[in-house]
Amino acid sequence: MKQRAPRYDLPRAAPGRLRLVQQFVNTTDHEHTRELLATPAALEGWLAAEGFVVRSVGPAALRRAHAVRDELRELAVTGRAGEALAVAADRARLTLDLEAGELRPRASGVDGALGTILAAVYDALHDGSWERFKACRNCGWAFWDESRNRSAAWCSMQLCGNRLKVRRHRDKVSPRSSR
Repeated sequence: MKQRAPRYDLPRAAPGRLRLVQQFVNTTDHEHTRELLATPAALEGWLAAEGFVVRSVGPAALRRAHAVRDELRELAVTGRAGEALAVAADRARLTLDLEAGELRPRASGVDGALGTILAAVYDALHDGSWERFKACRNCGWAFWDESRNRSAAWCSMQLCGNRLKVRRHRDKVSPRSSR
């Protein structure tokens, strides 16, 4: 049976091209320690399901995809980009398409797919919408912040927000015994 990511993001799906970024970042489930792109074949299947034409995915491409995904999550949390994103942009040979007014990868395969994801991130950083793309403080799930003041901290108030509030309440009511 094919593993699918949990769908905590349904009410909080990112708009437009950022939806692809959100789905990519959420291919690892930190809460249940499940890796949905555990093998090159799994990455190839995910990319095909997203409409990318990829003929063969090797272990090195899988490692690059994992590094990009992890740094995109870090970018959502801290606002800082890592080296893997710069390397992926170089490998994708991102180029400005002046007619379309957007970045496009000239590479094909996994590198081209990662370039498409990075181009969507660049556009979101440029137009300011990246501020609403966040990672949950509790489970690490990428979500779209729909709050008016852009202050949401959890992927879902019913799931992660409630869990953290209950945990805090329990700590107050029955403090751990001192040793």
